[in-house]
Amino acid sequence: MLYTSLILVLVVALFFLLNHWHQNKGVVYLVLAILVFSLKQTTLLVLNTSRDPLVLASLIAHLDPMQALAGPFIIYYFKSMVKGEFVWDTTFLVLSIPAVLCAINLLPYYAIPFENKVDYFQMAVVKRPPLAHLFLHINYQISLTMLFNVGCIIYGIRFLKKMKAVNGSYIKKKVTVLINRIFVILPINVIPNLVLVVLLTSKSKQLGKIDFVNPEVFTNQSLFFLTLLLPISFFLIPSWLYNEKDPMSFLENFVLTWKRMFTENAKFSAEDPLEKSTDFERIISYIEIEKPYVNTAFSLHDISQALNIPHNRVTTCFNKQLKVAFPSYRNKLRIDYATNLLRTGTHLTTSIEGIAEMSGFKSKSIFYKTFKEEHGTTPIDWIKENLKS
Repeated sequence: MLYTSLILVLVVALFFLLNHWHQNKGVVYLVLAILVFSLKQTTLLVLNTSRDPLVLASLIAHLDPMQALAGPFIIYYFKSMVKGEFVWDTTFLVLSIPAVLCAINLLPYYAIPFENKVDYFQMAVVKRPPLAHLFLHINYQISLTMLFNVGCIIYGIRFLKKMKAVNGSYIKKKVTVLINRIFVILPINVIPNLVLVVLLTSKSKQLGKIDFVNPEVFTNQSLFFLTLLLPISFFLIPSWLYNEKDPMSFLENFVLTWKRMFTENAKFSAEDPLEKSTDFERIISYIEIEKPYVNTAFSLHDISQALNIPHNRVTTCFNKQLKVAFPSYRNKLRIDYATNLLRTGTHLTTSIEGIAEMSGFKSKSIFYKTFKEEHGTTPIDWIKENLKS
């Protein structure tokens, strides 16, 4: 029972990597944050349930510096999601300073021979001195690490709201979905753990101290349930866990993911129907919302770069799903855009050459040729026939 939650967390982490890695390697930040948070919860459970000094000596305090990295991992996951690619910069090193300080503070404990650590945890709880540290008691370090991670999460949410305010419709939609998911996951995990901290503090023999070694606060079953909240909560949002955009059922997604895990052809390719459909929907949504075709230099490479989809998969979507060559599709979009400009009277204040440029055409001659192929007449004649006063 002790490590059931860890096994479940590893399954969730594997699902995230399998279903997101091919589109955005920034998912590794989310996976690391999940693992760090889960390991800390498991350590707390071990501390309150296990009486095996070997297990306690192996886990206690060794993972604390990693805990201070959970917040930075969350921030950089948000940044990677917004940008659509793996993000790393020197600011991450600055955010890692608390983790380094935690490691330095615990150097005296790390330096103790493992056999001595086992002997330490064989002592009765009432006789154990504080864990060896350099400048800060372990309880205060844990509390400050919690506050740091909460601060990082708050900063990350503010960053998302800022990106939502200053970016285009596609990014706004992506950020909105991410924020909605966060506000489902956070309460499920944070509120019960805050209750745990409050109870551990109130039941402590020393006022204001968080007594992490207090098995009387919750039963072992209750503590075990808390460690299950994180992995289970992700299954409440299958579209996040599976990165699905097709109307597939939870069971279908589950089976598909396990097939990817255990078949020799687990490598993602452009022939994967789920992947192809997902790419197609993202590409069409991006083109319809952002209208990148009005840029005269718009190309398949721009779609690949904007959505972080490999160039060959973008080409596959046009050839096999739209069943039309990209240049033809792009020209049709531009002509439709120009036609809408004409319908709204733009030609009354702008020249035909100006409308051609606004629609993404490099020259008036190309615009005339394409317009005639689409409508069977020139722009001037089309105006005379369709926009009679």
